[in-house]
Amino acid sequence: MGSLRKHKNGKWRAEVRKQHRYISKIFDSKGDGSKWIRETEIKIEKESFEDFRDSAHLSLANLITRYRDEITPTKKGARSEVYKLNFLIRQPIARTKVLRLSSRMLIEFKNELRRTRAPATVNKYIHYIYTVWETARLNWGIILPPNNPTALVKREKVMTKIERILSDQEYQDLLDACKQSNLEQLSDIVEFAYLTAMRFGEITKLQVKDIDFVKSLATLHDTKNGESREVPLVQRALYICDKYKFKEKILQFQTSQVLFPIHRDKFRHYFEQACKKAEIKNFRFHDLRACSITNLFKAGWDISSVAVVSGHKSWSELQKYTRIKAIDLVEKINKKK
Repeated sequence: MGSLRKHKNGKWRAEVRKQHRYISKIFDSKGDGSKWIRETEIKIEKESFEDFRDSAHLSLANLITRYRDEITPTKKGARSEVYKLNFLIRQPIARTKVLRLSSRMLIEFKNELRRTRAPATVNKYIHYIYTVWETARLNWGIILPPNNPTALVKREKVMTKIERILSDQEYQDLLDACKQSNLEQLSDIVEFAYLTAMRFGEITKLQVKDIDFVKSLATLHDTKNGESREVPLVQRALYICDKYKFKEKILQFQTSQVLFPIHRDKFRHYFEQACKKAEIKNFRFHDLRACSITNLFKAGWDISSVAVVSGHKSWSELQKYTRIKAIDLVEKINKKK
């Protein structure tokens, strides 16, 4: 939309606001200003048409693929993101041309995801589409409508989960179910997590060179807080590492000998199957970390010692992982008598 304003010096300021652009220019006469406004508006419309026409052939899959190949490799956790982006690329909605992509399509896609994915995972996939769109528009110079089609897609409500602690019997039942799984590494990874309090990402990034079999230590280089740490390993954990140190690499993009090479989503599938078989409800793999930390406190470890293992910086962070009950303290007191 164009407008004209006369200055006190008799000159005219012509202004054009159109398609999120603002341009102004000073003229000696009102007629020249009006002519410039008409010509400028036509030029903007023509340029926009040509730009959108250049984007018309692009599909959502084209944008996601470029993001996966150019942006994802620079991120921490790239392997997991590549897996998720590849999932998006395989979906029918990815074949949609970006200029035809609508909020309605994305809402339908979100509803489809809800059938098989947790709320947090659904939100993650929608956020990927949002990020890819904004990256293409703002960083790659691809002309797209400024209104991101994910803006009207209501995110799923995610309930904050409280870590669940397994009883000794539940843990044994889970381990037995894992041993019956078709996934060879399942029981060993579960047991290793229970013994070390390591996160899934930390376990699956462990390499043979990170294990000191003489000192019984594992060195974690890529942790959540960005700092490396050493974790003491009990004999059983060392045995599991020794068992896998000569296994063949099974992921094509690995360049070093990773002890437990497996994708998170594939592992989650088999882990959930094992939980169901063991009749253990509302339990996540990450809860094994809480089990391990709680076991250390039960064994009499102090806060600073547990923090060395878990990597927590403060008691407030560590506290949420502990589920020590009054009965545990009674048993501890009685042992001292």
